[in-house]
Amino acid sequence: MPSDPRIDKALRALAGPIERYRSAVVTTVEEVRGYLASHQPKEESADGGVAAGLGKFAAGRIDIDRFSSFTNTTVQDNPDTLKKVEKAFEILRDVASGGEDAFVVKVKSGGRLRDAVGGRWAEIGRAFAAARVVSMAQAGSLNSKNEDKLLEPLNFERWNQAERQLAPPLVVELDGADLHAGDLVEFLDGTVKIVLVVNGEMAPAPLVRLITPSIFVLQTAGDAGLDRFAGAEGPAVAALVSKSAARFVHDPARGKTPGERLELTALPEAEPGAAVGGTSVRQQLDELEQLKNLAAEPAAQIAESEDGAAGPVATKVDKLAAWLLSQADLSDA
Repeated sequence: MPSDPRIDKALRALAGPIERYRSAVVTTVEEVRGYLASHQPKEESADGGVAAGLGKFAAGRIDIDRFSSFTNTTVQDNPDTLKKVEKAFEILRDVASGGEDAFVVKVKSGGRLRDAVGGRWAEIGRAFAAARVVSMAQAGSLNSKNEDKLLEPLNFERWNQAERQLAPPLVVELDGADLHAGDLVEFLDGTVKIVLVVNGEMAPAPLVRLITPSIFVLQTAGDAGLDRFAGAEGPAVAALVSKSAARFVHDPARGKTPGERLELTALPEAEPGAAVGGTSVRQQLDELEQLKNLAAEPAAQIAESEDGAAGPVATKVDKLAAWLLSQADLSDA
C-alpha cells in the first residue's frame, strides 16, 4: 500500500472510477471463462475457481455460473485460437486480481512525466488488448496474419473511444521540478483522471496550461476539491500542492466562459525568483498572469447578430438595460 497519506487520500477519492474499471474487467473475465468452457473438452476447460482466485473483490460482484451458457457454435474449436484466448484470459484475470498499486505511478527524480504515465497506460492497455483478442476469436477472425503482438502492452494512442471512456484513474507521485503539464495533454481524453502528488519546490501554477473548455483542472492543498474532481464527467487532472503554490479549480460544468468556469482561491504570497527544473522565472510569471487573466474575465456571452455571426459581448448591464426596455410601454413616446 502507498505510504504517503496524500496518495491514500487520492485513491479514496477515486474509489468510484477504480471500482467501475475493475467491475468491467471482472465481467470480461467471466465472459471469457464461459467462452473457453464452451469451446474445449470439459476436462480442459478454464479454471472454474476463478472467482476464488480474484479474492475478496469478486465476492458478491459476480455470478460464477452466469456466463456458463455463452456459446458460439459457428466458431471452430481451433487449438491455436484457444491458446490465444487462454493467454488473454490469464492477462485479464491478473488485472482483475491486482491491488491499488496498479493505479499508482512514481516518477523517478529527473524523469519525464509523459514516459511514466504513458508506460503505465500501456500496461493497463493489455487488458483492452486481451479483450480485443477474445472479440476477434468470437468473430472467427483470429488467424496467423493478425496474432503477432496482439497481447503486448497497448499504448494509449491506440486505445479507441470506448476504451478511453473506461480508463482507470492514475495517481502519480513526482518532484515539483519534474511537473511539466504539457506532458499530459495527449492523455486527457475520454474519462481519464490523473492526480499528481507533488513533492518539493514547484512552479506556482503549472496546470494553468491545461485549461481548456472540456477539462476539469484542480490545484489544491490537502484534499479540497477532490470530490468534485472525481465526479467530473470528462477528462480531469489534479495536483496536490503545497500552500506556497496557487490554488484554483477549473470546472467545465460551471459555464461557457473561462471566467465562469474558473475559481481562484489563493495566489502565492511572493512572485517566483528562481527557475524550477526547466521552467524559467518568465515562464512561471506568464503562468501566473494567465491564471489571473482567466479568473478576471467577466462572465459574458457572445450575442449573435441577425446574420448568425458573433456580435459584441453582452455584459450583465447590457442585458438588464435590454430587459427594462422590453418591459417599458413606449407607445406614447
